[in-house]
Amino acid sequence: MPVLAIRYDRLNSFLLRPLSRSQILELLPYIGLNIEDFDDEEVKVEYSPNRPDFGSPAGIAKALNYLKFEVEPKAEYALEGSGIQVNVDETVQEVRPQIFALYAELQFSESTLKELISFQEDLHNGIGRKRRKFAIGLHDTSRIIPPIYYTTEGESFKFIPLNGSIPMSIDEIMKETEQGVLYSHILPSKDRFPILKDSMGQVLSFPPIINGNVTALTERTRTLFVDVTATERSSAEDALSLLATALLDYGGVVYTVKIVRPDGSFDCPMLDSKKMTLRVENIKRILGVPLGYDEAIRSLRKVNMKASRKGRQIEVQVPKYRVDILHEVDLIEEVGYGYGYNRITPLALKLPQQAKPLKTKRFYEDVRLCLIGLGFTEVMNFYMSNKILQSPFSKSLIEVESPKTREYDVLRSSILPQLLQVLSSNIHEQYPQKIFEIGRTFNLREDNEIEESVKLAASISSSETTFTEIKSTAVSTLNQIGVRDFKMAPLAHEYFIGGRCASIVDSRGIIGVLGEVSPKYISEASLRNPVAALEIDLTKLLK
Repeated sequence: MPVLAIRYDRLNSFLLRPLSRSQILELLPYIGLNIEDFDDEEVKVEYSPNRPDFGSPAGIAKALNYLKFEVEPKAEYALEGSGIQVNVDETVQEVRPQIFALYAELQFSESTLKELISFQEDLHNGIGRKRRKFAIGLHDTSRIIPPIYYTTEGESFKFIPLNGSIPMSIDEIMKETEQGVLYSHILPSKDRFPILKDSMGQVLSFPPIINGNVTALTERTRTLFVDVTATERSSAEDALSLLATALLDYGGVVYTVKIVRPDGSFDCPMLDSKKMTLRVENIKRILGVPLGYDEAIRSLRKVNMKASRKGRQIEVQVPKYRVDILHEVDLIEEVGYGYGYNRITPLALKLPQQAKPLKTKRFYEDVRLCLIGLGFTEVMNFYMSNKILQSPFSKSLIEVESPKTREYDVLRSSILPQLLQVLSSNIHEQYPQKIFEIGRTFNLREDNEIEESVKLAASISSSETTFTEIKSTAVSTLNQIGVRDFKMAPLAHEYFIGGRCASIVDSRGIIGVLGEVSPKYISEASLRNPVAALEIDLTKLLK
């Protein structure tokens, strides 16, 4: 999780009244921050990626102001227009289709500049999934001549990248700069690349890779243009709302920017709150504290949420920057912060019991230790995936109703596509790369019931990886856990190369599959080396 170092005097500069070092250290855990280390000058805190608004001292001070000094909640922000317009070319639709932007006036200092850039990178690496979901550009507006154009260019197009001195082509930037090597695999197109430039042709950025040098921020910057490009609208909108709120926390003035697309136009950022409801009886059920309407509303006010009673429910206004609030349970957690978790008395267990691991857990642990002994590194992915990745393994996927993002719209039926994504995110690391995961998968049976299985998936990526290498991994693993009466049978599977794929069969039927991954899927993941992979159904082995 991200760690932020904060000087006490810097934090106090944003508080309504200064607090002593001991008061600050006492209060920080009560807003959900873990103290990693502290001395006489500063404190290092670890915050959850689910709370990206804690990525700056100003954001943390805001939470302390509401909790300690009970500031009047503010969930709505009225913004004036900047007059700046971003014209979106239709050619970006197949590359990186979404863009949001804002204009701000802010008195910069060395501390503010460093903190904003750090906040930007924490957003990239956290909810931005290392720029895969969105990328942020910060620009000195004094160098820009509107309107601004979001378009595409070919690989020979040249501009001076950030901190550069000579023009470089897009192809050179992707191959020769650190940012290009790290992030070029994110772009799906190999022919057209997204470019943001002003009316004079000056390049603001080449998202999600690097900014142009002409709009670099300095301590003399007084006006700021922020762009957020993304593959999905909701990701860009959330990221921009977080940045807009952070700039307001720093004392800046934020203005809207008009985005003109081929299919219509809109002004952003949108900082309207969203309304959710909460039932007080659920507070007692989850927190164990019987709060009345008035005390629950007062607790919500301490976490910057306006609330009022509506019949037997509480209607809550959730600020736009609280992108982590998705369910009533999230609201109840916030009631706990406002009420004070230190005020909740823990209950002792009435029936002391001795525990021991389940046999299934011991079995999975044996498999895990075997893979680690074979030189594999364990990874963990979400149970949620998307249709495109999972389609080679199942045509009747379990879909999510009204998904928030297309990246997670189905339950996974196979782990292998997610392992390929992990390899794709680590192409700059040393090879060979050997990773595995033991996790749940989900299939829809003919009777429309959901069937859960625990599977082992493993992948090897290197220039010399072969079917034989992954086969030896499968044989070693199965022998280690006592499965010996099995055989390999030829198999045709679209995810693997023909003739280099096999099923693992024993008396229970097909218990797994292995082979060399098809170049089609290796290319889609922007991988540079062959991949061999296996997947074994551990639930079948337990039966």
